[in-house]
Amino acid sequence: MAGEKRFMDTQQVSDYLGINEKQVYTLIHDRGLPGTKITGKWLFPRHLVDRWLESNIANVPLVEPFLRDERDLLLIAGSDDPLFAKLITMFRTKNPDTVTLQSRAGSSDGLLALRKGLVHMACVHLMDPEGGYSTEYLRESLGEDIAVVNFAIRTQGLILQPGNPLRITGMEDAVVRPLRWGIREVGTGTRALMDRELDRFGTETVNILPSAIFTGAHLETALAVLTGKADIGVGIQAAAVMTGCSFVPIRQENFNLVIRKETYFLNQVQGFLSLLTEQGFRDLAEKLEGYETTQSGKILME
Repeated sequence: MAGEKRFMDTQQVSDYLGINEKQVYTLIHDRGLPGTKITGKWLFPRHLVDRWLESNIANVPLVEPFLRDERDLLLIAGSDDPLFAKLITMFRTKNPDTVTLQSRAGSSDGLLALRKGLVHMACVHLMDPEGGYSTEYLRESLGEDIAVVNFAIRTQGLILQPGNPLRITGMEDAVVRPLRWGIREVGTGTRALMDRELDRFGTETVNILPSAIFTGAHLETALAVLTGKADIGVGIQAAAVMTGCSFVPIRQENFNLVIRKETYFLNQVQGFLSLLTEQGFRDLAEKLEGYETTQSGKILME
């Protein structure tokens, strides 16, 4: 629409969604509504709000997946993770005749692709009190006929230059310094974690934007810190370890796989999931560090 603003404030979002402002704050923290806090106010990119809304519409018939008859194809979309990328490589090695493709589109877009029947599984993690998408949230969004399988529990925190020359001890220590941050885009789970931590210690995102650089993945954040383009970033421990950066943990989170009933029992899907319980996968996780795999492969919702 001509003249339509790219960003909305809290009141505009409440009017847009037909809810009160208090409910908007609940959606931010409990349901992953994409927004960022600037000069004391929350701002919401309109296109991300629309995308979030589409992915959360309930009682819409799921599109019949074309994937059911594709026996030599495995399509995955969702959040970014280096251990997951290594698992895909392991699967390709063991299944050379299966074409395996991954889109690192983010959790919300991964679920949207799953709703539309465009992928076999979605990789999800978003900030909520439980540390990821709750099963109740997924039931509301996708219905009952889905399976949620734990991939791993991973550690998010501060990625710092090797040896931590600035002697940063945590987020509370970091927010009071004039640091150059590597930050993720609004709408990602890691950006939601960062914004929440900044808010918790009374610092607004706008204060760090002038010198910040935007990164598209955990490894990209770590490389920005390693090469001196940034002093600090928020990301997973594995990315810090892979680049030789220092790391200060903030919290753990669940990284889960969501699969629709129609494709759950396909050979390629079951073959992929079976790798989560193999020793080779646990060995990969141990080398990367920052992962807990005791629950890997466990069905959290069936």
